Amino acid sequence: MLSFFKKLRSNEPKQETENESVIEETNDTPVEEAAPAVLPLHFPEDVDTGISMEERYVLQFFVGELPEMAKDELAIDGYKLVQDEAGMMLQAILRNNMDADIEIGTVPMVLIDAHHNMVARTVFDLTSFGEIPARTAMPCRFFLPYSDFRVEQADFSNWMVGFHMEDGRVMRAVTELDFEQSGDFSQDQYVEAQDQQVLDAIERAIHETEGQVNMFGTSLGQGEHGELVVELLLRNGKDEVVELTDGMVFTVLDAARDVVASQAFDFSAVKVEPKSVQRLVLEYDAAALQKAEPDFSEWSVDVK
Repeated sequence: MLSFFKKLRSNEPKQETENESVIEETNDTPVEEAAPAVLPLHFPEDVDTGISMEERYVLQFFVGELPEMAKDELAIDGYKLVQDEAGMMLQAILRNNMDADIEIGTVPMVLIDAHHNMVARTVFDLTSFGEIPARTAMPCRFFLPYSDFRVEQADFSNWMVGFHMEDGRVMRAVTELDFEQSGDFSQDQYVEAQDQQVLDAIERAIHETEGQVNMFGTSLGQGEHGELVVELLLRNGKDEVVELTDGMVFTVLDAARDVVASQAFDFSAVKVEPKSVQRLVLEYDAAALQKAEPDFSEWSVDVK
């Protein structure tokens, strides 16, 4: 199974906060407006005893740094992402800024990366969380299996989590708790539209490279034993057969143009017919990787 390379300059999401101003209180300068109160933490009973005082302090500090909420809003804010072999554990904060306790049922949520790509979408049943008391912030965890991922690469240097609304929008804060999708919105149609954009881009690239031999990198991931697996599409835009040779050196470069892996492959048996595309798969052993933490937000392959 391929796992996703993460570009994690920070495993915390970027929060959009406004610059804070400080009002100094003096004898002749009254304070006109008090700072908004930070919502206190609320833990579900099954996790309350497992949270240390240090963790409580860090979480409460994080809640205090989150963007302000409007009255009667429910908001979700990403706190941390942790990856394992089966998927990603998303740690988030649910904030209830309503005057009443609330219970949340089935909620579709999405994970968005730094390039505003919908990385994953999963429907969660939150009834097990019980009630979220009025004006509190509740830490929670959600597991996103790789089977729910919609892209093969993602840049998590900046990310967000949000509610997936019935019209397809992704909202961080809402005033209504009914997340059921209407019949007017189809997730399949949404994905098909994104796929069509990719196909249109490929078609334009093919037209622009007519009469040439070009490679397109389609996916890059990590195998079960740490090997780097790269998939390429080789297009022959010429009117004659193109034959590959033994000893061709394929070098993988990351976004900084640093060499991640370089190796010679034997593709002497590969023949690409005119106006056709051939799929190539490159595997680099984990021991052959030359950079410990590559930045795969952008990558390329050089051939010699």
